[in-house]
Amino acid sequence: MKARETRGLATKNRINEVYHPPMIDLNFSALQAHTKLAVSGYNGTTVPFLAAGFSRPFHRFSQDSFKGSRMTAVRSLAARVATLQPSATVEMSERVRNARAAGKRILGLSSGDPNIPTDPRIIAAAERSLRRGDTLYSAPAGLLPLREAIAGREARLSGIAIDPADVLITPGGKFAVLAALMATVSEGDEVLVPDPGWVSYGPCVSLCGGAPVAVPCLNGYDAVRLESAITPRTRAIIVNSPANPSTHVATQAELQAILAVAERHDLWIIFDQVYAEMNYAEAIPRLQSLPGARARTFIADSLSKTFGMTGWRIGMLIPPPGLAKAIVRFIGHSIYCVPPFVQAAAIEAFNLADEIIPAIRETFRKRIAVAAPRLNNVQGITCAASRATFYLFPKVAADERVVAKRWLDEGGIAVLPGSAFGDGGKTFLRISLACSDAELDEALTRIERFGIGA
Repeated sequence: MKARETRGLATKNRINEVYHPPMIDLNFSALQAHTKLAVSGYNGTTVPFLAAGFSRPFHRFSQDSFKGSRMTAVRSLAARVATLQPSATVEMSERVRNARAAGKRILGLSSGDPNIPTDPRIIAAAERSLRRGDTLYSAPAGLLPLREAIAGREARLSGIAIDPADVLITPGGKFAVLAALMATVSEGDEVLVPDPGWVSYGPCVSLCGGAPVAVPCLNGYDAVRLESAITPRTRAIIVNSPANPSTHVATQAELQAILAVAERHDLWIIFDQVYAEMNYAEAIPRLQSLPGARARTFIADSLSKTFGMTGWRIGMLIPPPGLAKAIVRFIGHSIYCVPPFVQAAAIEAFNLADEIIPAIRETFRKRIAVAAPRLNNVQGITCAASRATFYLFPKVAADERVVAKRWLDEGGIAVLPGSAFGDGGKTFLRISLACSDAELDEALTRIERFGIGA
């Protein structure tokens, strides 16, 4: 049998039409390299076998063996997808959603989706855009008025001038990170990622053909640890501040040390500042504000958390000056563009930013002020109040996976074990306050009653 003759085989009749020899040689040794098929119906079993690339026979079936059988293609997926692990946060959100659909009452303290409804004025802006016919393609880089609004706000918050031509509009902050990695990572390159860190950093690096290298960052970024993880293949460093899940806010000194390491080794920096405006004390230091940082720093941001717009899928990537013209080609060949009516909503969001963001920030500040001390009073839990984000990251004197499972199974409380974010999260839990005040109070009452069960 020749490989070109077997492609697309579907039925016994097709085999009879094409293959006249009375015996069919099957070579199992190349299963991973070629199309796989499954024969079902023959003596009640399903037999996977290869239909191409035979170098020596492994088994022989007569054509009579296929009488009454059904042959279906089971082609293997590329390793980049087949080996991809599901997102722990998305997986838990789906478990909660399915449990609720089945009639179970689950108190969700696991999701990064804030329970903040989008401001009606933002919705109205999208509706106006739709009604005036903004339902066709937009420019891959994004609408100029939106890029101007982003450049202006970034300049105001970070103190650096941003050319709107260097701003790219993306479907959420996650795609901004992916686009930055696609632009900087080649096959076999290594990228330093924080541990514990957001669950999608590693998979995004892998999807780009790179290898994520976890660097312990539970209590902050340590230049010595970063430098010790660098090899000749290291290409970039991902920095997240404020950090998910640990809530750590990198100091100016930490950021300066990271920049110095990147400069010594000529590395790119991907700075994820999605939670930068969810701060409850002083302003968050921004890496791009440092002298010389802009030339090697990709800024990833989003409207999801700060405006209650997670479902709108709208974010931004600000590459180093002059690189957007090349990176926009990746956007054009992948998503093409973010819908123009979504961008119209984002423009309105920035017009209302000074009103909306402080109100959302205050909502979560109050929840942190309530939840942190109550958790800290539970035996076996040590919980500090977060300075930013809407998460708490308490340490538990037990196996965090066991505690999270018990709370879900017995108490109907969904939280995430810290180890879902890397080895650095072991013995911690990520508790999201993206729920109603009433749900939070009920969940805390149940936690106080259940304890950690150690």
